[in-house]
Amino acid sequence: MTVSLSPDAAYAASARRDATMDGTFFLAVLTTGIFCKPSCPARMPKRENARFYITAAAAEADGYRACKRCRPA
Repeated sequence: MTVSLSPDAAYAASARRDATMDGTFFLAVLTTGIFCKPSCPARMPKRENARFYITAAAAEADGYRACKRCRPA
């Protein structure tokens, strides 16, 4: 399941660390296998390594684990 916003808009919100978008989508990082909230303080991945999900469960179903810094739920 992917995000209803465009991937570019979701990436831009994550780059701004926009806390108002928390719960709207989750950012998964292909190279590390983790997923975060948009407001996570962790380093931003390159755009080509970012995937976006509507729910944490969808990210987990694709094999990603939750970030230990932002604790997405």
